[in-house]
Amino acid sequence: MIVGALLLLGTLWGSAFPLIKVAAPAFGPVGTTHIRLAVAAVVLALIAAVRRELWRGVSKRFGAFALLAALNVAIPLTLVATAIVGLNASMAAILNATTPMFTILVAAAWLGQRITWSRTLGVAAGVFGVVILLGGASLTPDTGTALAAAASLTAALSYALGGTYARRAFPDTAPMTLALGQQVAATLLLIPVTVGATWAAAPPGPVTDAAITAVAVLGLGATACGYLLYFWIIRHAGPVAASTVTLLVPVAGSGLGVGWLGEPLTPALLLGLLVISTSVVLLTFDKPRITRPTAAPK
Repeated sequence: MIVGALLLLGTLWGSAFPLIKVAAPAFGPVGTTHIRLAVAAVVLALIAAVRRELWRGVSKRFGAFALLAALNVAIPLTLVATAIVGLNASMAAILNATTPMFTILVAAAWLGQRITWSRTLGVAAGVFGVVILLGGASLTPDTGTALAAAASLTAALSYALGGTYARRAFPDTAPMTLALGQQVAATLLLIPVTVGATWAAAPPGPVTDAAITAVAVLGLGATACGYLLYFWIIRHAGPVAASTVTLLVPVAGSGLGVGWLGEPLTPALLLGLLVISTSVVLLTFDKPRITRPTAAPK
């Protein structure tokens, strides 16, 4: 049962990358992200209507939830959607798997977490995997691949900052409260951004049935159902088991990109996937010791 849930979650989250590739030309990167989050926020709010204690947990610390939402949801998801405009969905999914690499570096600086030999090798493997991916891409000014890849890696860094902040600021908060607070706060934060982007940017492409379906599945499947399934796995199997989904997301994302969107399956893509997956294994399953930080962040 747990294995099946992990496979389903990996598929749901991996599918987000090709779905964004379909939706972003119609709604724009910011619009796609905002619609996706709004749909998920409505679903989670309906659940919270039954469990009122979730709302109380969010309202008491909404400022902290707003910062978490910016770091862990609004900024990285918008950057991913922006990156996918200039990248294959397959490549974006694999680059997103560098999040554990950035998390190790952020946790070392912020939480005083020791970087073990295993994690040093993991970070090195992650960097090498990124070099392989970018080396196999066409980095010409016309394609904008370099900037898109930078946006994707910045999204991974933002996820790392958000995850580390959550560990620091919400150590005892229930997972469902975290999910609700993040989605609602991120939806509100993106309202002025969406309005500004719509006013300043060129009109997006035609809104097709495929784009509408893609953004709806993004909100309901990859975001709302994905969060609920993730927290179910944490509850029934623990956080270590849940963390293994990071191995499945790039595989599912690149597989769907190749199989569904017809993206090329290049040697660089396969080798980059293998090396970055090795990095994820080294970073995820090592157990470092924690040292006392010299000063708590303000």
